[in-house]
Amino acid sequence: MAALRTPPPPDAIWPHIWDEVEWVPYDLQREVLLDRTRNKVVAAGRRAGKSQMGAHRLVPEAFGAWTELEFLRRKGLRREYWIVGPEYSDAEKEFRVIYLALERLGFLFDHPGTYNIPESGNMQISLFDRRFIISAKSAKYPATLVGEGLSGVVFSEAAKLKPSTWIKYVRPTLADFNGWAQFGSTPEGKNWFYDLWMIGQDPERADWKSWRAPAWVNPYVYPGGVNEELLKWLSEQHRHGRLDKAKIALAELGRMIKGPDGVIAPYGIHPEIWAMWLDMSVEMFNQEIAALFTEYVGRVLKDFDEEIHVNSDEYRAGWETWACADYGFTNPFVWLIVQTDPRHEKFHVLDEIYEVGRTTEEMAEIIKERGLNPVTLRGFYPDPAEPDRTRRLEQLLKVRSMDPGSLVINDRLEWFRRKLKVGVLGGGGPQLTVNRQCVNTIREFNDYRYKETAEQAGERGRSAPEHPLKKDDHTPEALGRMFGGMLGSPYVSTRQNKVKATR
Repeated sequence: MAALRTPPPPDAIWPHIWDEVEWVPYDLQREVLLDRTRNKVVAAGRRAGKSQMGAHRLVPEAFGAWTELEFLRRKGLRREYWIVGPEYSDAEKEFRVIYLALERLGFLFDHPGTYNIPESGNMQISLFDRRFIISAKSAKYPATLVGEGLSGVVFSEAAKLKPSTWIKYVRPTLADFNGWAQFGSTPEGKNWFYDLWMIGQDPERADWKSWRAPAWVNPYVYPGGVNEELLKWLSEQHRHGRLDKAKIALAELGRMIKGPDGVIAPYGIHPEIWAMWLDMSVEMFNQEIAALFTEYVGRVLKDFDEEIHVNSDEYRAGWETWACADYGFTNPFVWLIVQTDPRHEKFHVLDEIYEVGRTTEEMAEIIKERGLNPVTLRGFYPDPAEPDRTRRLEQLLKVRSMDPGSLVINDRLEWFRRKLKVGVLGGGGPQLTVNRQCVNTIREFNDYRYKETAEQAGERGRSAPEHPLKKDDHTPEALGRMFGGMLGSPYVSTRQNKVKATR
């Protein structure tokens, strides 16, 4: 098949288009649209403007087709694009914007060939005697998702679609012309859309890029936006029943203001966002407004946020290197390599081994093959339940075991909470991070659960026992033992813990 020519770069013509249609994108919309990555994923809250992003991604393609029109005619080719949503009504949002923009820019639609009848799902734009086509599609009717090669596709409310819509039907149609894809959606838990978003966060996947756009990044709907650190701090106060006291303290500091609708909100949080925060459950607000994938119901490590705590940082010179373990055979055998700064304040999970059905000897061989017992390794914090395996690992790996301490699970989890915490009002990052290659550690940090809801779990005091499910707990158990052995009790000063350790 003849190759299509590359249209002019979008950043060369987009600003002129925006002026003509009198649309002024805000900063994140501009960043997404001007980015040239082939596949783009935008997780956006309600009213964040994702439909505008999807529609305006298509406008310059019409100009591109116009510049190569003679070539298209000579070769008998055309540029075809789809807008795909769960229902026609979802695709109609983007279609309406692109239809009006092209009309305003003076393009002459083909008739017949151009239709704008949302009620029947008949939505198509045809230009240049069908050399340029944009069609609105519903994934509800897979039979319509077939055709010639596509030059690009915009997905509307992608999280509501089945994975097969992308993998089985749409992705193959992009191969002929190296077509692009843009996915926009409000998150719906950790489904296939989340997987795509995570691919976009991987620096090794240069053909993918992803963004998170909470509702308040749209300055036209929520001028002033939100101080996210303050909102997170207030959420913490609410979880522990201290919200009223927090509001009173802010009022005394002159940090409460009255919005146009009479809503009294903290300074730095748009009153409408504040009203929704008060009206909605934590889970609903985080998904629909904050555009978070985190599933908070029953989560043990509620503060773990992959945008904050996961990175690509590799070996850090000057930091100490340790290991920690959780033994298993039917359950996974976990071996984590963890680096910590000399003060033992910051921790970075650098690498992992997560194996099922392995003997101690087999695990020792895997650890050595992977190079996860480096000469810089100072020791490992073992699973105290099986001292025989610990002694065998010491012999095979030539690494000493450390005392994992005897902290109860309440205290080990308290260390997680403190290390995952981000500075309340913008000061300081987290003291616990994970390299993105540690996929099982990341998964378990997300999936580690209580039997109760998040609210019930958060209401427990230190004296009340914590009972997480014995599932997805292997990497937290291993790291928790390291915290216990290295740091001692979280309710005793570091100095006191060090004195105890030397006795």
